Amino acid sequence: MRRELAIYIAVLSLATAAVFTQLLMTYFERGLENAAEFILLMEVRRFDQNYQKDPNTPLPYSQTLKFFLDDPATAPALLQKAIPFSELEPGELLDVDWDENNIGEEPEDWEDWKGYHFFTAYLHILPDGKKLYAISDLEPSLLTHEEQRRLDTLYYRVFVFGGLYLLLMLLLIVFYNFRVNRHTSQLAVWADGLSLDSIEKSHPDFHYAELNGIADQLIEAFKRIASLLEREHQFLRHASHELRTPIAVIRANMELLERMPVPSVLERPINRVRRANHGMLQLTETLLWLSRENATAPMLREVRIDSLLDEISEDLLYLLQDKQIELKRDYEEDIAAQQLPETPLRIVLANLLRNAFQYTQEGDVLLQASNQRLVIQNRDLGEDSINSDDSFGLGLMLVHQICKRLNWDLTLQPLGNGIRAELVLPAPELQAVPAGEHNQKV
Repeated sequence: MRRELAIYIAVLSLATAAVFTQLLMTYFERGLENAAEFILLMEVRRFDQNYQKDPNTPLPYSQTLKFFLDDPATAPALLQKAIPFSELEPGELLDVDWDENNIGEEPEDWEDWKGYHFFTAYLHILPDGKKLYAISDLEPSLLTHEEQRRLDTLYYRVFVFGGLYLLLMLLLIVFYNFRVNRHTSQLAVWADGLSLDSIEKSHPDFHYAELNGIADQLIEAFKRIASLLEREHQFLRHASHELRTPIAVIRANMELLERMPVPSVLERPINRVRRANHGMLQLTETLLWLSRENATAPMLREVRIDSLLDEISEDLLYLLQDKQIELKRDYEEDIAAQQLPETPLRIVLANLLRNAFQYTQEGDVLLQASNQRLVIQNRDLGEDSINSDDSFGLGLMLVHQICKRLNWDLTLQPLGNGIRAELVLPAPELQAVPAGEHNQKV
């Protein structure tokens, strides 16, 4: 904004200086010509007054003013060659620049003005009808060197005034930019340090009403954000209580069922309910953790990625019922236990696996795992395939937030008939555990 304004003012100043200089030069030159013309006209009118009183009044004559009656042939040969008397009209002035040497160019040095004449011719009709020819002859070569320097000084002073004007405008631009930059930088520093804790304090005076208005709007925006955050925190506190209560009730009743004899046919559903209850509890804690900006890091536990993938996929196998889907596992043999935040990792993997299982009607799902890298890829070969992009709603938003908070690298790559999700974890300290056999196909 400052640069654009500076360019506009600089261009305007340059144009103004150019026009101003040209006008001064024009008025300077015209001033010299007008001075010679006015002297000539005053001599003519004075002679006309005297001629009306006495027709025998002698014609004025000097080295620079020459008068002739009726016949211009009586004029010197130089004037007859230089001045087109036939083109003169009564009451009109005719300016003629004449160079005896016929160089054809205006001299640049005063030494070259010899033989150069500035003629001004005027035709006046006297009361008795006679024609009076008046001619002014100015020779620049008759000026002394001191007089020439004075005239040059007056001429070049025009450029000096134009340059000073342009310099003054440029200095004003620099001064204005400096002032605006100082106050806008002050506003930027203040805005960068603005927080919800400091919005009640009044902002500094930024000198300009526009900048103060921006500061007031920033404070009002922060106040609205603070109000929204407070309502959100209140909602999360209430929601956490409302969610924890039914989860705790389910958990307590599950513990009672574990103490009672349960038919074998119900063991598997009860285990699924227990894991679902545990997952719901973990999900609630993770949501609350994500909602708190300064929350402590989640608890670390020893986790084997391949075992965790098997456990989660086992819980979600019901999504593959009545579907022709092949579940493929490709695990490295040296996978070791790591200190990882189990709850967020479980939520991330569960969302990705659920998406792969739910939105594959016929085809295969590939699980790949190493110590720091996991890949979940589904390929739907059915005719009634469902676009898996439709599943990227709240679950994927939650996954992205967890990965961003924990600095995990998650990449989702559309494959046309499926999605390839790759999760890369930071390299932690590893604790070796016997790997066992994990390469298998289901």
